Amino acid sequence: MRNISKVTIGTITIALALGLMGCSHTRSNNESIDGSEAKKELAIELKFLQNECERLINKDGKTDDKTFQSYKNDFNLLSASVNSTSKIETQSDRELKKSIAQLKRDVDDLTEKEYVQSYKRFNSSKTIYEVTLMNNMHDVIDATKTWEGSNNVSDSFDDKHFHSSEAQIKKDMGPAIDHINTVSKYKIELMQDEIQKHRDSFTKLQLEQLKKATHNFNLSLNDQIKSIQFYKPISGDYNVSRNFSYASYDKYTNACVYITDFESNLGIAKADEF
Repeated sequence: MRNISKVTIGTITIALALGLMGCSHTRSNNESIDGSEAKKELAIELKFLQNECERLINKDGKTDDKTFQSYKNDFNLLSASVNSTSKIETQSDRELKKSIAQLKRDVDDLTEKEYVQSYKRFNSSKTIYEVTLMNNMHDVIDATKTWEGSNNVSDSFDDKHFHSSEAQIKKDMGPAIDHINTVSKYKIELMQDEIQKHRDSFTKLQLEQLKKATHNFNLSLNDQIKSIQFYKPISGDYNVSRNFSYASYDKYTNACVYITDFESNLGIAKADEF
C-alpha cells in the first residue's frame, strides 16, 4: 500500500468510547396497545406478506432484486419480532412457500401478551436496524475502511497494480469500478430504501445519523472510484489518485462517527468493527 496513514483511527476510537457511555433513548410509542389491537396489526402485516409472497411466486420471469430484498427484509422483520425460526435468504419458490406457512403458524400461536411484545419489537428501531440494515451497513464499512483484510476495492487495486503496466491498469479499471457500483453502492441504495420505509420508527436524531452515515459512505465510495480512474503506474504521477484515497478515508471516518453514535445508543456497537 502506498496511500493512507492510520493516524485518524484514534478519531473513531474516541467517538466510539464516548458513544458507549450513552444509553438508548428509544422509547416505544405503542405501550398502551392491547392484545387484540396488536393481534390485528400483526395480522395485517402477515396478510401483506402472504400477498407479496404469492405475487413473487406467480410472477412471470425473474423478480427485480430490489423487490425481493424489500420483501425479504419485511418478512425477516416480522419473523424476528414474533421470535419465529422462519427466515428468508434466497429467492426460491419452495423456500418462500415453506417460510410463509411457518410464519403464519408462529403468529397464530402467540398469546395475547406475546402479541403486544411482538408488535413493540416490530416497531422498535433496534429490531428494524438489526434485521433490515445492520448487515449491509457493516459490509459497506468493510468496503470503505483501509485496514488490512478489508474489502476496500481501491486499496486492493493499488496493491495489485503497484508495478503494473498502464495497459493492465486500464484493463482492470472497469471491473473494479463495476464491483464498487454493483456491490457496495447498491447496498447503500437498499439501506436508503429501508431507512425511508421505516422512517416513522426512528427518532429525528436516529434518522439524521443513518442518513449522514450512508451519505458519507457513498461519498467515500465515489472517491474510491476516482482514485482508480486516476491511478498511474509507479513511474507516473500518483498524487491525484492518492489524494482521492485520502479523501475517501476522511469520508469513511465521518460516516463511522455517525453510525458509531447510532449503534452505541442502541447498545449494539462493537469497538473492533470500526
